[in-house]
Amino acid sequence: MRKITPMILVMLMLVSALSSFDFAELEENEVIEDTGARAGADADLVAITTPKETVCPFGAECRNVLKVGDETTFSAYIKNSGDADITEMAYTVNVWLSDANGNPSMIAKDANGNDLSWTNNDVMCASVSVCDFQSLAAGAVLGGGKHTMSVAGSPITWAPAKGLYVIEMVVNADPDDDVGNDAKQVFVTVEDWYDIDVDLVWDSGMEMESGSGAKQWTLTVNASGSDTFEPRNVQVRLQTTGEVDSAQTLDGTVIDASTTNIFTAGTSTTVDVYENLSTEPSTVTTDSRSVLTTWTLTGSLTPDVENVDSASYGLRASLVEYVQYDQWSSCVYTDADNNSHNNFCEETFTRDAYPATDSSTIDGFASVFNDIRISQLTVVQGYNDDGTGQGTSFFNDANIGELNVGTSYLHVEVEHRGSEAESTYNWSVDFQITDPNGGVVDVTDSTTCEAVEPAYLQYSPLGIGPGMSMTGYACTMISLSIDGEYTFSASLLNESKMVDAKPSNNEKSMTASVRNNAPLIISLDLLNDEDLYLGQDDLISMAVQVFDVDDPSSSNMEIEWMFNGVALQGCERATMRTTCSVLIEPQFVTNFPVSVNVYDANGGEVSAELMLQVWNDGSYSTSTASGLVLAYDMFFWGTTPFSVNATDGEAQTNTELPGFTGRYDSVGVIDYVPSTTYSANDVLEQSMSVQYAKSLGATSLWYVNGASWTLLSDVSTDVDATTGQFAYSFPANSPILSNGQLVLMGGSLAQATVPSASITGFNAAAAKGGAIQINWDVDGTMLAGDSIDVTVCETVDCVTAFEISLGAGNTSYPYSGQNTAHGVEYTVTVAVCNEVGCSSPVGTGTVVADSAVDGDASATDLTIAAVNNTWTVSWTPGGAQDDVASWKVCYQRGTFDAANMPETCLDATGTTLDVDISTWSAGTYTYHFTAVPVDALGNSMAAASMNSIDYQRDGDTSNTDDGTTIIGEDVEGGVPTWTWGVIGGVVVVAFIVGAFILSRGGEGDEGKDWDY
Repeated sequence: MRKITPMILVMLMLVSALSSFDFAELEENEVIEDTGARAGADADLVAITTPKETVCPFGAECRNVLKVGDETTFSAYIKNSGDADITEMAYTVNVWLSDANGNPSMIAKDANGNDLSWTNNDVMCASVSVCDFQSLAAGAVLGGGKHTMSVAGSPITWAPAKGLYVIEMVVNADPDDDVGNDAKQVFVTVEDWYDIDVDLVWDSGMEMESGSGAKQWTLTVNASGSDTFEPRNVQVRLQTTGEVDSAQTLDGTVIDASTTNIFTAGTSTTVDVYENLSTEPSTVTTDSRSVLTTWTLTGSLTPDVENVDSASYGLRASLVEYVQYDQWSSCVYTDADNNSHNNFCEETFTRDAYPATDSSTIDGFASVFNDIRISQLTVVQGYNDDGTGQGTSFFNDANIGELNVGTSYLHVEVEHRGSEAESTYNWSVDFQITDPNGGVVDVTDSTTCEAVEPAYLQYSPLGIGPGMSMTGYACTMISLSIDGEYTFSASLLNESKMVDAKPSNNEKSMTASVRNNAPLIISLDLLNDEDLYLGQDDLISMAVQVFDVDDPSSSNMEIEWMFNGVALQGCERATMRTTCSVLIEPQFVTNFPVSVNVYDANGGEVSAELMLQVWNDGSYSTSTASGLVLAYDMFFWGTTPFSVNATDGEAQTNTELPGFTGRYDSVGVIDYVPSTTYSANDVLEQSMSVQYAKSLGATSLWYVNGASWTLLSDVSTDVDATTGQFAYSFPANSPILSNGQLVLMGGSLAQATVPSASITGFNAAAAKGGAIQINWDVDGTMLAGDSIDVTVCETVDCVTAFEISLGAGNTSYPYSGQNTAHGVEYTVTVAVCNEVGCSSPVGTGTVVADSAVDGDASATDLTIAAVNNTWTVSWTPGGAQDDVASWKVCYQRGTFDAANMPETCLDATGTTLDVDISTWSAGTYTYHFTAVPVDALGNSMAAASMNSIDYQRDGDTSNTDDGTTIIGEDVEGGVPTWTWGVIGGVVVVAFIVGAFILSRGGEGDEGKDWDY
């Protein structure tokens, strides 16, 4: 029994503990994502092929080492390893500095400090004009194989400097299901290069010498490199090859076919040959060495032609070895204390960076081979019809194009091709031209050519010697006049007694199509500077510039000028009629199309049209019964004659005139009616005048249309002693004057003035929501016709200003924020104005519209703490706070976004706000909160809900004397309501069980088993 009570107490503790758990939190759903194999496109950078990776096998010389300054490109194999097409691609090539283990550190730079990084964003896209490729099919390789990386259509190139580098290539494709294979890197080494160039040449300049006799030669040995390179004791071997009778240097040193003819190239110089760095100071040993920069050796060689029909001979020079001075590994000295010293010493080498330049050979042949040939047959075009001028187009048998008709030259180049230049050959050329109709023209015995460069004015035999040359030229002028296919042939005739060993190269022919090009109209212009109109004194003058591709002089073309298919008078078809001048006739009015036809000598023609605009003359004059004369002068776009109807109109009395003070009476009125009206586009220029008797006393001329009065002129001129005249020229782009009255007014005009009232106390300031509040006072009295004009516009780039006119008594105006942009400065002007102008001073100022909180201010890390009936909302300010004057906390039941913020908000001066919930209604809800900054004008930001808290209150209205001021409605948090019922039930059961235990054993005290 003693064990039961502790067990019951333990059960009570467990129930209490379990009742505080939120079992919903324990119900976590575990989402297992099962991803299978994906199918799609896959850009795969398979390998970098250029440059190749530097490989240094252990104990062996490194392979694929780049040389300083040797320009290299970048290429790779890029494959679509997926099963769908790639439609977009870009790639990047980076050159990184590296350590000896191939670890990249930073992007390398070129000599100008630019990063060695290139990106091509237009490798592949849908546009053919932008990208080289539009797609890459599954399994395909970009470009069909090795792809050379390029940017803007040019291959990416790099002239490397000495160092260790990592070359990286990265592909960016879309779609691309596996980006893990989009990049590759290779390690490359760039080393200085050194080269000894051995160059052996015949002094004659010929690649292969010919004939017998002594032949002079020159050997040049030159040292070069990407760094200082001054090799010592450069050994060069000279050997004769073939049938050589004798060979020697200029100083008589004999050269034979053996390997013992060794020469030391360079200049004797005293240099350091060893430096011992283990001593202090270091010990330097010097000696004499031949140091090479550039060294030459000359000599001669005589072929051995005895007892042979022919002899081949030559001379070969090759590099044997050379010495360099540096800190070589062989120079390292280790002293008694096991200290290593990298001493300087000499070391011998047999190879350099470019072995191809380490040897040179010259050859000769001593037999006689007789040959002359036509090396080139050419048709040269671009000449004038008479054959003068300069050739501009060249077509030969290796470059056949379409020929033009006209005068051309058929031209050949002949050459001496025998083995002995001393052999002399006489020659001539026969030409044959066959036209498309089978007609044949033969030209024989041509031996000179003056028209084609280089000019060959005098015949010369082929050979070497006075009056001879190894190359000759011949040509003949031809006329190509038929469209179709021509055949051109040339035959080289040998006029010497020798036998040509290769007669097949003495003939050449070519076939080409000939086409007549139509003449070209380069320009067609009107020479008149002013507008054209009927009745003008000047003639219409036109000019055309023409060109004939087939006749550059363009001197034989015929030109005619026509209107409606008929030649203009004086401009009929004639040779080179490049100008035309005609008098304007009535039928030319409005659109006047002039056609120009051009004809060449071979039947080609071309035409062009010059559209001219000719204005009609609408001048008209009429008079009224009272003797008033109206003259209306106008140039207009139309063919119908223009007229005006003018009659005497009713007098105007006691009339106010705009812009003037006082009242006036008319002295003459014309009722004006034009026969038709024309818009501003149909009027070139117009003017009007009214003549009157001076006795009328007219002082001004007005145009009246309805209630609108317009002053045309207040300046009169004398026509004669008794007649005056008012004249008016209409502004440009004005329509014809519509129906109305022309009124002559009497009396002297008194000018009106601007208002006497003016603006004082002006103020303009920014208001909430971007609005601008404008205030002012008016000093003085405003009259009828006066208004207060308010203007608002952007200070910079004002396009269309806001304008409003207000009546007397207004002293403020709110300019809506809907018309402004945040942060933009506006200029505000307020003035008292009338039809004459505005008074001074005016009120003006600038205002920067403010409709938002600046500085990207916001609230972050918003938290809500519940203590009894108070929720404390706290947050951390984010962004710049310069424009933040206060904060606003908004909340509602349910979440919300920035565009739908709740209207229930509380103001806060700091970053903490207490919300009293003691009076909130009963229920179970979740409240969502946010906080936003507010500026001094009341502008605020918008934000979505940031955090939430659960709310619960029962509907009991009794006061349980629990020490709170809440009547029956406490906020309960954390422990669910049903838990308290369970706890209460367990307590009652425990009480009953305890009572039963204590009462067990009978009514007396004896025999009871007390379980305390």
